[in-house]
Amino acid sequence: DDGAGVRDLGGSASSGSGSASASGSASGTASGSGTGSATEAACKPVGDPSSAEHRLEVTLAEWSVEPAEESVPSGAVQLVAFNQGEDAHEVVVVKGDDPSALPLGDDGTVDEDALPAGDFIGEIEAFPAGGSCNGVFDLEPGSYVLFCNIQETEDGVVENHFELGMRTTIRVR
Repeated sequence: DDGAGVRDLGGSASSGSGSASASGSASGTASGSGTGSATEAACKPVGDPSSAEHRLEVTLAEWSVEPAEESVPSGAVQLVAFNQGEDAHEVVVVKGDDPSALPLGDDGTVDEDALPAGDFIGEIEAFPAGGSCNGVFDLEPGSYVLFCNIQETEDGVVENHFELGMRTTIRVR
């Protein structure tokens, strides 16, 4: 198992997962406990921040993913995610220029297993509201989609973070 399926984040939330390619590599899944929202697990940084050649800050909130810049130079890029929302969020990085073209599973989350080979770059696993987390990813020139792939049930209402707008694109030059 490569960990690229849907995983239980505790409480009643789930998210896609996969292997992360960075300066080196990392893979795994997040776990934690909670009620009504995604995990409260602490940040699990990806890669070595000292190897980053560039930095891009990304702000997460209900229901947005806002990069500080629309483009960044290619190379080892440190994504620093700030969760200013009320729920746990994550940042998944895939090659592509159109979030609406990503393959969806039956539940409406992005089916990371169905992405074309090589398009999944990596992810910063779910981390709690009010926190920050980072990952270093080797990004070649092109377009990338950044999104949160968490789906949770809160107060009996299903919240699919991707469908609610937690997605954006960046250019790497």
